[in-house]
Amino acid sequence: MSVLGPHRERPALIERRIRKVANARSITFALATTFLGLALAGGIAIRFLDEDSFPSFGLAFWWALQTVTTVGYGDVVPAGTSGKIIGSIEMVLGVSFISFLTAGVTSAVVQRVQDRRHEEDIARREEDVARLTQALTELRSAIAALESRLS
Repeated sequence: MSVLGPHRERPALIERRIRKVANARSITFALATTFLGLALAGGIAIRFLDEDSFPSFGLAFWWALQTVTTVGYGDVVPAGTSGKIIGSIEMVLGVSFISFLTAGVTSAVVQRVQDRRHEEDIARREEDVARLTQALTELRSAIAALESRLS
């Protein structure tokens, strides 16, 4: 019987590693896709709502990408009210997603440390159980030897 109990099975080491990699890759891909999607949407919106400041889609996408990623070089800025509103939305969403990214990375690091400690704890408990079992076996042998001498 495992230290974990009779009804709880642990996934194999390889399966746990695959899950971690798959989750990290999908989170990274989702965040990158979200940033690009927000930049694309912002670029399209700013291009049509502030045509004077953004005469080409390339320039509009460049502005939206640097705005959503909170870089904001300031080389191109919206002049109209609608452009400023779009810029505000892009900035808020960009900061929000960077916060999600930071929280996700922090959570992943904390989870890995907790998983490692849990695995170490299980290994230590299994070693303790093995030592106690060995000690009990030796005690039983010693008691049996004493009983045979007394008989």
